[in-house]
Amino acid sequence: MYLRKSTDTEDRQIQSIEDQRRELERYCKQFGILLSLVYQENKSAKAPGRPEFNRMIADIKKGKADGIICWKINRLSRNPVDGGEIQWLLQQGIIKSILTPSREYQTDDNIMMMSVELGMANQFILDLGRDVKRGMTTKAEKGWRPGRAPFGYLNDRYQDKGNKKVLVDEEKFPLVRKLWDYMLTGNYTVPRLTEIATKEWGLKTTYHKKEMDLYPSHLYRIFTNRFYFGEYDFA
Repeated sequence: MYLRKSTDTEDRQIQSIEDQRRELERYCKQFGILLSLVYQENKSAKAPGRPEFNRMIADIKKGKADGIICWKINRLSRNPVDGGEIQWLLQQGIIKSILTPSREYQTDDNIMMMSVELGMANQFILDLGRDVKRGMTTKAEKGWRPGRAPFGYLNDRYQDKGNKKVLVDEEKFPLVRKLWDYMLTGNYTVPRLTEIATKEWGLKTTYHKKEMDLYPSHLYRIFTNRFYFGEYDFA
């Protein structure tokens, strides 16, 4: 069983790994399918190099399994390298069957349908990348900074896509401004300012939606970021 869900936009509507596992286990039980190995991945399939996918392929080549069950065929691949390997192993009979709740792909099937589906998954990624780049370029041309807002600011979550602006974080911005004021006096080092910000002001940063302490490296990034004096780089 191969389970995958990344944090990328492509997977936003895909069921969680827990939901995938529950549905696939129910499917296996209903049809008497024996599960020997489970591979779980939290990584995009748009490029080769997924550790669990590679481990699964290696185990199949060693004869530890001869079939794959997954939620959809695009869980296996969204790039031509991994997609080509899956198709080749299926053609050679090393993989006997690939099962999804909606259909089964077998060695003696016409491989065309699978090629089309994997090709569509890859094309989706290419189109998505172009759309994202075009949107960010348009935003930059309007004078709006694309991407994640710097520390002390917030990304607007309520405007329509393409019209979202960078907003002042009312809680953190005054403290960031204070850090700049202190630094510009020339009387403080970055380590000392880090100590003041964390121990005296309780200032924290956010990483993957979790709050964590500031380190000198965070302040170095703030003091070298041109956005704070009205400029930004975009390429």
